[in-house]
Amino acid sequence: MRIPYKTRLLIAISVLTVVFIAGCVDTSVNPIPNSVDYSSQIAIANLVSGAGTANLTLNGQSLGTVAVGSEYPDQLPFLTVPSGNKVLSVSFANAPNQTYKFAAISLYKQRIYLVGTAAKSQAFSVLQRYARQTKDSPKDAYLYPVDTASVALFNGSPDAQINSVTIGGKKTTFTTPLGMGKGVPYTKLAAGSYNFEFNITFKVALTDSTSKDSTMNTPSFNYTVASQGRYSIALYDSAANLQHAVFIDD
Repeated sequence: MRIPYKTRLLIAISVLTVVFIAGCVDTSVNPIPNSVDYSSQIAIANLVSGAGTANLTLNGQSLGTVAVGSEYPDQLPFLTVPSGNKVLSVSFANAPNQTYKFAAISLYKQRIYLVGTAAKSQAFSVLQRYARQTKDSPKDAYLYPVDTASVALFNGSPDAQINSVTIGGKKTTFTTPLGMGKGVPYTKLAAGSYNFEFNITFKVALTDSTSKDSTMNTPSFNYTVASQGRYSIALYDSAANLQHAVFIDD
């Protein structure tokens, strides 16, 4: 049986098209991967009042221990981990074991603050910057101005609210007091030594089982910030025994 003319023409065009497409394939191009592995940089600060040293396990992998008022790792750089959801299991010296869940944000540097009391604690995540941003990069110079430092604030106290901070005699009052887990982003200071003092409000128990608000200034402390340095100051512990920690971010 003879194939009609139009059918033969269609077959011929189809064969030529297949040959043409095959000839256009660039075999030097790498195939698209099924997934892309992104990483994050994290540090874990232990600010849990009365809980004592914490033994950290992240997604089943033992990291080590961290004392109250310190962080893991205890020096730069931050820990590099795959991005995604994390389960942080913590065994405290003086408190029940706890499990916290958080997300390691892809391509970001972040600190995980463990706060609260031995009876009840929780975790807060604070993003700092893109992990790729560095002091040596001209395009990131705005983050690291010469002769200037950047200082952030975080409140990890379970019962104190921060009303204001005075740095080197200059007072900044917050429109909304900073409760536990709250903070303020980086503020720039000329490199040098400063006196830091905080004004806080806390509850004072009365004899009739009620309480009243009391306000006071915390004991001041001095700290020297370096040119292009980035720092986070955290208050922690109860208002009656308020303490501070200064973490170096960059």
